[in-house]
Parts: sequence; C-alpha cells; structure tokens
Amino acid sequence: MSDGPVATIDLHALEHNLARLASRLASGTAVLAAVKADAYGHGAIEVARRLQARGVTWFGVATAQEALALRGAGITADILLFIPVYDTPTLVRLAAADVALPLADGAGLEALEAAAGPRPLRVHLKVDTGMGRMGLPWPQAADLARAAARAPGIDLEGVWTHLARADEPGRAPTMAQLERFEQLLDALAKDGIEPRLRHAANSAGVLAFPEAHYDLVRPGIGLYGYHSGEAIAALEPGLQPVMRLHAPVSFVKRVAEGTPVSYGGTWAATRDATIATVRIGYADGYPRLLSSRGVAALHGQLLPVAGRVCMDQLMLDAGDLDVRPGDTVTLWGGDGVDADRLARSFGSIAYELLTRVTARVPRRYVG
Repeated sequence: MSDGPVATIDLHALEHNLARLASRLASGTAVLAAVKADAYGHGAIEVARRLQARGVTWFGVATAQEALALRGAGITADILLFIPVYDTPTLVRLAAADVALPLADGAGLEALEAAAGPRPLRVHLKVDTGMGRMGLPWPQAADLARAAARAPGIDLEGVWTHLARADEPGRAPTMAQLERFEQLLDALAKDGIEPRLRHAANSAGVLAFPEAHYDLVRPGIGLYGYHSGEAIAALEPGLQPVMRLHAPVSFVKRVAEGTPVSYGGTWAATRDATIATVRIGYADGYPRLLSSRGVAALHGQLLPVAGRVCMDQLMLDAGDLDVRPGDTVTLWGGDGVDADRLARSFGSIAYELLTRVTARVPRRYVG
C-alpha cells in the first residue's frame, strides 16, 4: 500500500470506452483522441500508447510541450495542436516533429509562413461557428483559407470547428453551427479548396450529432468514462470511468460529541464518532470546495468529509465504523462516488476533478 494517494488507471476501461464511441461512427471516420492536460489527468503517454495500439490514428493536444512529449515517447500517430502558436522557433520545432498546426487568424498565417521550410507545414483552419473562443466567423475564415491555399510552404490539410452546446437537449444551436460550417466548406469548394480532413464533433457530438462526424471526430471526456451533460449520458450509459483515486487512512481517533475538526472549527461531531484522517488534500488535487461536502468510500460505505480539506490531508466522519491506519479510501471511481456527481456537488464538472489531480499523485496502470 502506498503511503499517499494513487490514481489507478484502468486501460481496459479506456479501450472499452473507445470501442463504444467508435461503434457510433460511419466507416471511414477516424478518431482523434484528446490527450491534452495529461490525458485529462490520466497520463498522456500511457493513454496514447494504448490507444495507438488499438488503432487511434490522431491525438489532440493543447500545447507545444504536450505534442513534443508524445513524439519523444515514441508516439507515431498524427498529432494536432489545438491552440495557435505564433513563435517561429516553436513552430519550426513542431513542424520538424510532424505536428499538424492550427490556423485561426491572419497573424497566425504570417507566423506559419515565416516558419515554413522545405517540407510543407500541415495546417488545420479553425473556424468560429458559435463557440466564440478561437478562429474567425466563416466568411472571414474562407478568405483566410484562400490566402493559406496560395501561401508557399502551407498544406491546408484540415478545417475544423468546435461545438459549444452539443451536450444540451435542444438541437437548434448545434445545427446552426453545422450550417455555418457547411457554408464555409461550400464556399471553399467553389474555389477548388477541399481540405482532406473536416472535423467538428467532440464526445457529445459523437453521440448526439452523427451529422457532425465528417472525416474525423475528437472525443475527450467520453474516452475517460464521463459525459458533459445528463442528456448525453442517457445516449450512452455504458461508459466506464477509467480513473480510481484512492488514498490511505493515516490516523484514526475517537472524538466526543461537539468536538470541532479541522481549520476554523466549521464542523463539529454531532455524536461520539471515529474520525479517519486520510492522506490526501488540495495539494494532491482534492478540492477544498468539498470541505464538509464531499464523500468517500471506506469498507463499502460512503462517509462524509468532516470539516475543511487541508493541503495534504482530509478527515472523514466514520461514525462507529472499524477503521485502522492503512485502510484504503476511494475518493472517486471504482467503489467510490462517481466523479461527475461529486463535481456537481460544488458546481463543477468531472473534467475539473480529473485534470486537477497533481503530479505528486502517482498513476498506476492496470489492464
């Protein structure tokens, strides 16, 4: 047993989720697995190795460092950088590593042209169809695509957008986004510009909008066993959480009714009770917002967090349960509470819980 928290990553569950999502796709639609943010906290290198071995041909990352780390670990599949880079030396390094690069505005095209070398840069044009985060609206994006198609050293390999509301019950906002995307594609086709890869669908889009599958889909949270909304969860209830976060009990004591526990005395025992101190805290990624609100599993029971979560420890109200130092507590996943349910209890989402598990928590791979 570890003397601290461990995140156990079930690679069989990862494969299962990939198969469930891939079963929704038409023949010829490829999968780009989002492994940004260290594969949503699961460990990008191990996750990418397993997914590449199971036929995934693309990976998506947020930063140059993430892309280069995958290449350094021997990942040979295609990689798309999601966020534009304007720094010439960094672009040159990415191009040398055969990373596909995003194009979102005129300044980005200038930067790409400055970094172009003997081998054309692989570029994916990002169009803003309603997300409002990155890229230009489709008429301006069409002009940018025409300029990129004329630019020496640029291979306009792809065109993509991101769905902002695909996880909502109503279809109208997403269909409006897809209509704008189609308008862009039609405008480019009239000029003889037909990028080989068109992509729009995130995990929710894979499940709810087959119209958005195109040549490539970009699942993220679904691969790791969660959904971005209840409406989407109803479409695919068979996903399996990939991460189980667990930690040992480090100290046990009995306290009398009325005894305050943790900083500020915000919680006090309502009866004589056993308090189990657990070796995990907000420095490991367990949110302080779960103080006196979270629950964790111990010996098959869900126990409430007692008082404020500390930097390295938290306390559980174990009642009269027989608890001993070294016993294993599951914070989420496995026999514990669902990470999405836990996140909703403080107004967040499973993405945040998974990605905030810090580097000092070792990942242990099974399956």
